[in-house]
Amino acid sequence: MREITAWMQSNWYELGNLFAEFVFLAVGIWFARKVLRTLRASQEQVGTLIKLTVAGTIPERQSTNTAAERSFVTGSPYWITPSDAPPADQSRPLDDGPSRFSAAGHSIVAWLNTPMSSGSGSNPLRKAIRWLQSPAGS
Repeated sequence: MREITAWMQSNWYELGNLFAEFVFLAVGIWFARKVLRTLRASQEQVGTLIKLTVAGTIPERQSTNTAAERSFVTGSPYWITPSDAPPADQSRPLDDGPSRFSAAGHSIVAWLNTPMSSGSGSNPLRKAIRWLQSPAGS
């Protein structure tokens, strides 16, 4: 036991460096797992949105166990087979009206389309364009 403590006392810097490297490795693995989980959740959301957009139906939510059991051989759960597609004559229910966000977006676009005050003089951008197009020294 004395030999181990003597070795630790003589090599404390290397031991601390090794410990720090293991800590960085553990944090890196933890961070990578978190990023991969976030990417997977994002892919599932995008896949669901695409399936909802193309099929026009609300898909059932899958549990994580069934998603984990699915193999790559069976394909992606977001691939649309012909049986998943709704009939062409099926009409989708309409919303009660425009949402707050679309109404706000419409009002912002309308505000941007209104002309600025037409004060005296011409547009400074047009002046700059005419100056750039005019020959030098004239």
